[in-house]
Amino acid sequence: MDFVLHGWALVAVNVFFYGYLWWLGYWFTRGTHGRERVFVVGWFVGILLWPLETLSYGGVVEIRYIGAFGLAVALIAAVSLLIRPS
Repeated sequence: MDFVLHGWALVAVNVFFYGYLWWLGYWFTRGTHGRERVFVVGWFVGILLWPLETLSYGGVVEIRYIGAFGLAVALIAAVSLLIRPS
């Protein structure tokens, strides 16, 4: 079975999927407090900026740096939560 989307259907599915990721990011962030919120935001930065890499031509390196910085912040927050649980 070959099921491949083309044209506007592919764009619609991608927009829906990306909107769903933003919605998940909002609700996961809203359900946390303190250092847990820092961890979730840092983790979602890389996920939510990922589609921008395909859309922009000049800012790919900067987007990757921001994503790496977000993951580093998430790592520091996770280690902090492991050392001193809230």
